[in-house]
Parts: sequence; C-alpha cells; structure tokens
Amino acid sequence: MNAATRRGENTYNTSLLWPATGGEVQLFDKANPVPFGEYVPDRWFYQRIAPDLIGLIGREYTPGTNSPYVSLNGVGVGLAICFDVIFDDVIWQGAQDGAQLYLLQSNNGDFRGTDENLQQAAFARMRAIETGRSVVNVSTTGTSQAFAPDGTLLDDLPADTAGARVTTIPLRTGLTPAVTLGTWTAGLLAATSLLGLLLLGFAVRR
Repeated sequence: MNAATRRGENTYNTSLLWPATGGEVQLFDKANPVPFGEYVPDRWFYQRIAPDLIGLIGREYTPGTNSPYVSLNGVGVGLAICFDVIFDDVIWQGAQDGAQLYLLQSNNGDFRGTDENLQQAAFARMRAIETGRSVVNVSTTGTSQAFAPDGTLLDDLPADTAGARVTTIPLRTGLTPAVTLGTWTAGLLAATSLLGLLLLGFAVRR
C-alpha cells in the first residue's frame, strides 16, 4: 500500500509492505519528490510571485533515504514510486540490494487525458530490459502493465479501468552490465562515439 507518512517533522510519500500475519512493516520513502508537485523549492520566493498557485501545494514531502527494497516471503522486490522510475540510482540500488523483480507504483491522476502514463510505462519497460528483471508497473488511474525481463508485455490493464490481474512472471538474480557499471556505461558510450567520430574524420581527410 501507499500513504503519506510522518516521522518527526518530515512528511514522506511511502510504500508499505504490511504482513497479514503481523510482524515488521517494511517501507520505502519516495527518493525524488516532484518539484512543484510534492514540494516547492525556495517556497518563500515563489510564494511571493504566485501565492494562490503555490498555496495549492500544501505538503512538503521530504526525499527518502532508505533502500528501495523489501522482502516478500523471501523474494526480493525493488521499488520505485512514480517519478523515481527515471532516476538510475533508485533502480540500480534495488537490484544491488537483491531485487528479483520490480514493483513500480504510480497514480497519474493529474495527467489524465495526456500521454504521461504511456511515457512512464515506456520507462518501466526499458528498466526491465536494463536490469534483466520483470517489472510490474501499477497505476491507480493510468495504464498498468507487467513486463518480462526482455521487455515483452505479459499483461496489461487500460487507463481508467478498474480491475485486477493475476500474472505469472519470471524472477531473476545477478546484475547486468548496465547495473554493474552504472554511470560508467554512459561515459563509455560517449567516449566510444567520440573516438569513432574522430577516426571517421581522420579517414575522410585521408
């Protein structure tokens, strides 16, 4: 389940795994709250410019620092909440902590009538391919999908459709080069491309 939670003076957007048989509640706090959606950077400044608009954002969510991972009956589950899906470090940490699949949760209610939820689904599919793990992308109002580790669509539920699915998905362990190398992957691709262009330019000049 998902809820706004408070600890001390801070408010978090939190995913909670609440065991039916009792025991410890596992939780993950959204690591990347949405600017001007879940918090207002430099609120004092923007409050002076558009007080009525800024006043609509009543909560100031605090970025979470706990692991995007829970254990469900011995199965490692990687988590990301909505906007988190575009941040590499959240996804990679889940795999490094032992996730065998991902459950990505979202609302999408503010984006009805747009392609935002389809864009998010595309991100989820690419995360499956990148990490070599199944990804279940669940939205309360947008599209919901289950992707195999190779990105194949296993099951889906259209936007604005109430329903449920029972789907069998494969579990995977181990780390792909993308997760292992992390940010080095992008640097390596950029360096290789630059070197290729230099060699091509040299060959053309000759």
